[in-house]
Parts: sequence; C-alpha cells; structure tokens
Amino acid sequence: MILHGAAAWAYPLSARQSRLLNSIQRQFLLNITGAYSTTPTAALQVIEGILPLHIKAEQEAVYVRTARLRKTSNYNNINFNPNNYEDGTTSTKFHPAIFQLEDRISLKKQFLPVPDLNIYTDGSKIEDKTVSAFCVMEEDITKYE
Repeated sequence: MILHGAAAWAYPLSARQSRLLNSIQRQFLLNITGAYSTTPTAALQVIEGILPLHIKAEQEAVYVRTARLRKTSNYNNINFNPNNYEDGTTSTKFHPAIFQLEDRISLKKQFLPVPDLNIYTDGSKIEDKTVSAFCVMEEDITKYE
C-alpha cells in the first residue's frame, strides 16, 4: 500500500524520499525478524530477502511509465523504450452482464474443407474430467491424431 501511485511520485526518487521509505520499511523488518534495534536496515533486508522499498518504488515507476504510459524511462543508466516491448492485452469491450454465449458461437455455419490441410478439434468436460482431441488431415489422409 505504501507504494500505491509510485509512478507519480517516485520518478525520480529524491534522497529524502529514499531515506523515508527505508525508515518505514525498517520498523516492519525489525518486527518480522525479531532482531535487535541496532541491526542495520541493509542487513535486515538481506536476511529477509526483501528488496529495499526505494528500489522497488523506482522499478515500479519505470515499469508504469514504460509499459502503461508508453514513455521512455531510465533506471540505473539503462534506457527503457516502450517500442521495445509488446502492448498488453486489451480488456473486453462489453459488460459481462450482457455477455451472450450464443452471440459468440455459431453452430449453424458450416466450414468447407480446405483441399490441402484441415485441423479438427473437439473437447468435453464431464464432472471433474476434461478431455480433448485433435485430428490433422492432409489431402483426406490422417497425419496426426
């Protein structure tokens, strides 16, 4: 929750913000490990295998800027260009409450076989058992089943 909106405030992260995140994380690390309060924060982070919050905040900010906002970002002298990465999948364009399966699947349309290669698939589910099958036919000869 502390990194919520990190893309807006953590790029670039100031030294003061970095120290503040470290002090917040330190209290949780002390409670988790039960270590003495004199134990350095860096040692607690290593013991628990937890990434320092200021690094995680910067990574999250770079990720959001690159992947979602499609802006070029820089982290540790590495440039992240959004053109080097694929776009995420788009969400559905309709409300789930008005989804009609009958509108998406047509049982009436018959597909004509292609003379060279045809692939047929089928599947079913009964109780907890699911099965599927496929058949590849080339020039009316079964190649794979």
